[in-house]
Amino acid sequence: MIRWLTRLLDDRRGASIMEFGLVVTPLMVMLMGAVDMGYQTYVRTVALGAAEGASRRILLEDADEATIETDTRAQIRRVISSATVNVETGSFFRYNNIDTMERLTVDLNGNGQLDGPVDTDGNGVPDKSDCWEDVDNNGVRNIVTVGQDGIGGADDIVKSTVTVTYPRLLPIWRLIGISDTATVVASTMVRRQPYENQAPPTIRCKT
Repeated sequence: MIRWLTRLLDDRRGASIMEFGLVVTPLMVMLMGAVDMGYQTYVRTVALGAAEGASRRILLEDADEATIETDTRAQIRRVISSATVNVETGSFFRYNNIDTMERLTVDLNGNGQLDGPVDTDGNGVPDKSDCWEDVDNNGVRNIVTVGQDGIGGADDIVKSTVTVTYPRLLPIWRLIGISDTATVVASTMVRRQPYENQAPPTIRCKT
């Protein structure tokens, strides 16, 4: 009995199978992760190409926003048929409007805040207010991130953002507890042709 146990402990047959079993799972996760990241890079490249194509069409005077969005979605879905594609366009008057607080045009007390109405002639009736450039035309002074909805007009800066959500190529999400879909975002900015005078932002005053 002791001799049999000794022989069993010294037996190394099948050790490679056990070692392979320990290594194969993390190895497969790494390989599938690499494939998933490569596919995500490919999808982002497709989305960026579609966004750049949309930007080239936006430059033209006769650009049609609905047609551009439809063509952009179709371009991506020809490659990734199961993708959900969202196209968002917004226009800005100047490049320095992007991701900044809308500029005050009237600041009665010079504090940099939107105040008013205030009584400036001493009759007890508020008569003046601070005013601002409403770049995104939403009636609220805010930090402009998207811009005014649409592709704007002559000489406007247009930001196009394409968001693509797609099912992952491999079931890696089952192994590491992530979502079964992935999302990539691509953005481009262009200035439209100056085919006429640029329309300035609407000036609004606090009421």
